[in-house]
Formats: sequence, structure tokens, C-alpha cells
Amino acid sequence: MLNQCACTPLRRLTRRITAIYDHHLACDEITISQYSLLSLVGRRGPIANIHLAAEMGMERSTLSRNIKPLLNAGWIATVDMPPGKQLDKRSFALQLTPAGKAKREAAYPHWQQAQLEINALLGDTTQEQLMGVINAAYEKLRVMAPT
Repeated sequence: MLNQCACTPLRRLTRRITAIYDHHLACDEITISQYSLLSLVGRRGPIANIHLAAEMGMERSTLSRNIKPLLNAGWIATVDMPPGKQLDKRSFALQLTPAGKAKREAAYPHWQQAQLEINALLGDTTQEQLMGVINAAYEKLRVMAPT
């Protein structure tokens, strides 16, 4: 059994990859974290805040902090949950506004440039292996640890 910290090298890798995305998205005045939220809300919205937090692998309070600038920018709006769908007193749904859809569409080419850069730097084999390991590890840990 390995006696190495998994967190430090993973955080180092995610900081480097995040920097590449953020560099490409800077002209859109958006971070990769914000773009990821816009994209997921755009694909799934309206989506309950609790379900969004679970899909993003984060605590509801962390999601609230990350969503706040998107709400303030007018890119995401809160909407009422359909009758019978409210999960608890603090649940609400999120959806993209027209401005949010426009921001996501404008940023997509820059996200794509970042993705192409990462793919080129890693190469197809490493990229595929990395995604496989990440997804498999996340699934194993997701069932054991609360998000």
C-alpha cells in the first residue's frame, strides 16, 4: 500500500490545468469554475441547488458562495421549485438567464482553446488515461465521503 499523500500532487495538477483554462477565459472575465457552473446549469436547468451541488461534488454552502457572483452578474436566476419537488426549506432551482446563455456561448470558443491546449500538452493517451483514473477514483470516493 502506498504511503503517499494523494492531495498534494492532485492539487498541483488541478492548479496548472485551472491556470490554462483561466488564461483562455480571462478575456471573457470569467473563471473556469464560473464557466463550469454556467455550463452545468445551462445543460440541466432549471436544477435544484442541492442537485447542482451534488453534481459539482461540493457542499451546498460552497455552491452558494460560487453562485453568488453569477447571480449578481445576472447570468443565473433563482426560480421556484415545481410543486412537490422542493427538497427542503432551503432548496430552490437555478437557471440561466438570457445574459447567462450569451456569456456561456461567448466563452465557449475560449474554453475550447484551453481544452485543445491541454489535449496537445498531455497527448491523447495521457488525456484518456487521466480521465479514466479521475472518474474511477471519484466514483469510489463519492460513495464513501460526503460532498
